[in-house]
Amino acid sequence: MHRRTVGQYSVEVRTLRAPSGVWKAAYIVEPAMHAGPRDFVMITLLDEFEEERLAVDAAMERGISHADWLDAARTTSAG
Repeated sequence: MHRRTVGQYSVEVRTLRAPSGVWKAAYIVEPAMHAGPRDFVMITLLDEFEEERLAVDAAMERGISHADWLDAARTTSAG
């Protein structure tokens, strides 16, 4: 499991090795503090990766982008 904080959100990446030997990844975005059900997002990447590191990097990149978007939306609506 890999985790990074982006603004008010936490991005977590989990990987799974498929029976075919390739890696798949999912990212979870949730508030870093005071989690609320509306802010929880989980995305499974359907891409297949030969190496786990590539799966982690792709999922983290997408998760960070999603967390940035949520953080900007929260900041805009709160301001």
